[in-house]
Amino acid sequence: MTPALQQAYADSCIPFIDGAISADTVKLKPWRVFLEINSACNLFCPTCTKGNQRPIEGLRYEHKSGFMDPMLMDAILEKIASENPNAIVFLYGNSEPFLHPNLPECIHAIHRYGLHPEMSTNLNVLNRVPEVLNARPDLIIISLSGFTQDIYVRGHAGGNIERVKENMRTLAECNNAIAEEKRVKILVNYHIYNDNEHEIAPMREYAKNLGLGFFTSMARAISMENAIQYCRSKDPDVTPFEIQEGQPDWNKVLPPSGDTYINAMERLKIPPTKAREMYADIPESKVCPIGAGGMFVFIRHDGQTSLCACTADRRLKLADYLDTTPEQFIEQRVNHSFCKECKSRKLNMYFHLVDREKWEP
Repeated sequence: MTPALQQAYADSCIPFIDGAISADTVKLKPWRVFLEINSACNLFCPTCTKGNQRPIEGLRYEHKSGFMDPMLMDAILEKIASENPNAIVFLYGNSEPFLHPNLPECIHAIHRYGLHPEMSTNLNVLNRVPEVLNARPDLIIISLSGFTQDIYVRGHAGGNIERVKENMRTLAECNNAIAEEKRVKILVNYHIYNDNEHEIAPMREYAKNLGLGFFTSMARAISMENAIQYCRSKDPDVTPFEIQEGQPDWNKVLPPSGDTYINAMERLKIPPTKAREMYADIPESKVCPIGAGGMFVFIRHDGQTSLCACTADRRLKLADYLDTTPEQFIEQRVNHSFCKECKSRKLNMYFHLVDREKWEP
C-alpha cells in the first residue's frame, strides 16, 4: 500500500477503538476470521440473507452450500497463523457449525496452528457433543431471541425453542461433567427486539440453573446487502450504484427489500437507517478496517474471500485468500462501489457497534 493509503487505514481504525477493540488490536490483519467450514444453515432468520432467499421481482441473493476441504482448511489456517499467530477463528459465517459432520476435527485443526477457535450456534441441532467439548473451543455462544416459541420464532424463523432448551441442557450437562479447569466457556446471547424483553428474565434463569453464562445484546441488521437495499428504499435522494468494470450492475442484480426483511427491521430498536444520524460526527473514511485485509476477514468454504465480514451474496467477493496479501485486499476494496455505498451510510460502524454505549440494552 502507498503511505497515503496506510495512513488512511490507520485513521479509519480510530472510531473502532473502544472497550472491545484496543489500539494494538486494530493493527492486526486479521484479528478475527470467519472461517466458513460449512455454508449451510438450518434456520431462516429474517435479519440474515438466509431468511430472504425467495425471489423478489425475479431477483434473489446468490448463495452456495458446501463444506471446506480439509486440505484447503489446513493451508488457510497456516496462512492465518503467519499473518497473526493469535487470531480468533470463528467457525461460522451466516451458517450453523453443528451441521458440519467433522466439527471436532475442525476445532482441533485450529488449535494445531496455535489459533483460537470460537463458534456461535442457534443450537437447534446438536452433534458429537462430547467430541466438540473435548476439542475445547475457546468459546461457544448460543444465540436466541425468546423463551416461548411465539416470540422466539419471530427472530429465529424455522427454529424450535423447546428443542433449543433441551439441547442447552444436554450441552451444559456434558460440559459440567468435565473437570472444571477443562470446561468450555458457554454463553447464551439473548437478542433484544422491541417485543421480547419480557422473556429475558425466564431465559436468564433457565441458563443460570444449567450453569451457562448469559448476556444480552441489541438485535441489529446483520447482512450488508439487505441493509443497504433497505436504507436505499427509505432514502428519497438515493442515487444509482456506480457501475464498475468487472463487477455486476448492482442496480439490476440485487433484490429489493421484501416484507420479511421490512418487518424484521421494524422490530429493531436501532434499525440501520439510524446509522447516519448515530455516527454523523465521524467523518467518512477512504478505507474501512473491517473488510477483507483488515481486522475482520470472511473466508468462504471454497477459499474465496468475501468483500467483508457482513456480506453473504457470492457475487460480493474478492480474490482467493491463499493468493492474496492483506494489503492487496485493502487496495481492492478502496473504490469498490458496494464499499462506497456502505461507508456513505455509516453501516460499517453500525455493524461493528462503534460507540458501544449506544448499543447497551
